[in-house]
Amino acid sequence: MALPRILLDLADRDPARPLVWFEGTTLRREDVATAALRVTGWLQRAGLGPGDRAGVMLFNRPEFYAAWFGANLAGLPMVPFNLALRGDDLAYQLEHSKVRVLFLEADLLPALRALPSPPASLRTVVLLGGTTPSTVSWSEVVAEAPGSVSDACDADQVMEVIYTSGTTSRPKGVVWRHAAMPYIGRVIARHLGLGETDRIMTVLPLFHGNAQLSTAMALTTGASLLLAPKFTASGFWDTARRGGATEVNLLGPVLAMLHGQPPRADDADHSIQTIFCAATPVAIHEPFEQRFGLTVVEGYGLTETGINTMNPADPRRRKLGSIGLAATYNDVAILDERLRPLPPGQPGEICVRPTGEMERLWRIEYLDDPDATARLWQGGWLHTGDQGVADAEGFLTFLDRIKDVIRRRGENISSQQVEQVLLTHPAVADAAVLGVPAAVGEEDVLALVVVRQPTSFEELAAFCRQRLAAFKVPSLFKVVSALPKTPTGRVKKGELKAAPNLFDGVEAVAPTATTKPGAKGAA
Repeated sequence: MALPRILLDLADRDPARPLVWFEGTTLRREDVATAALRVTGWLQRAGLGPGDRAGVMLFNRPEFYAAWFGANLAGLPMVPFNLALRGDDLAYQLEHSKVRVLFLEADLLPALRALPSPPASLRTVVLLGGTTPSTVSWSEVVAEAPGSVSDACDADQVMEVIYTSGTTSRPKGVVWRHAAMPYIGRVIARHLGLGETDRIMTVLPLFHGNAQLSTAMALTTGASLLLAPKFTASGFWDTARRGGATEVNLLGPVLAMLHGQPPRADDADHSIQTIFCAATPVAIHEPFEQRFGLTVVEGYGLTETGINTMNPADPRRRKLGSIGLAATYNDVAILDERLRPLPPGQPGEICVRPTGEMERLWRIEYLDDPDATARLWQGGWLHTGDQGVADAEGFLTFLDRIKDVIRRRGENISSQQVEQVLLTHPAVADAAVLGVPAAVGEEDVLALVVVRQPTSFEELAAFCRQRLAAFKVPSLFKVVSALPKTPTGRVKKGELKAAPNLFDGVEAVAPTATTKPGAKGAA
């Protein structure tokens, strides 16, 4: 059943039950369902329906749910836009997705108006937080009478088009059908032991698939949602305490930011029992759990697929540093270039394919890009572009993006592993690790670091030596003010490697030598 239909069903069965907590306001199931149906009614009376698409460019707020589900109920797929999009990036996604209506924050209207020309397909802008003569106000939309549910809000129809990060090329529009997300959300929730008494906290932006899966986890279990406007490391735990959160989905860098906060006596005084997290830094996994009194469950997935692997929720059965076992709805394999399964311990590409009922529900494709879709699917497997390794029990370990693997002294190095170690140093605020040419078939390891306090390159190298094999320790360091990132926060390593000034300011540190800290290479 589609998520909007699940919402309506929940509202019919228990309309007064709280569903969303947001900045001191409680919205009942009936409130959220009615707002969505009013959006549906406005869209239908505006002549919009199946065949059209609705863009959503909103902050984390309850109106996001109303726009999302209201569009779906009217038969329009939702297209969520990253709030950081500007200029050519914004113009491209608006044009490529061909949205007919855009639900937009008033604060972001200048970004839309700054485009050289208005998107050809865009007919109407619905503005939240302000009014202008050329837009429709949100209050006007929700004043409409509720609409009727379209037949296009069906399991096999398109729920949304969500764009990839675009680290190496133009972002691609991933097509999600209605049945896939609730199915995956239900499986994750059961894996974590969640039920209708839980309150799932959302701090990641709702335009991100991770936060949307949190919504699916809540709706499919009858749980409630604690929606935060945004993530702040200093205010995270206070928000969780006030809202009574029991679970939250996070990403590794967010976990690291929380762990980097000064310890407090009430660190474990909260109700969160479980954090479901991707890219968890292994060095802080158990220390984080011990400090905050909860369990961190590692998972792995893509914009294209949702979640593909999960570590057991029982800490006694998990393997730290692993992304876990294949989820029940898909196969996961480590394959070589000829699509042959590799034995345990041998690295290759992580490939996935749906199994059982998901073979019908999980029809993954890119919007208007059959060539890219064909490249994604080869030999019946979806190719993630990630390198990994499996052990004899089927536990998988993510190594790196294949294009980012560094070759040094006949060994493969995961740039992500080195980055995670650097990020645990108290002086490092951000880091990117690159392989740069050294000799034929060989690369040096270059670490670009953003520092929050003075340190030295030798100190950083010594820190890495204590935590990494010698061949993985960076031998080149450079301080930068910031790292170029995609709107979803991934470092644009291709842009870094292509920069003409990449080696300006780079200093060498002997991989195994020790010098007096600060004597050379101050950061």
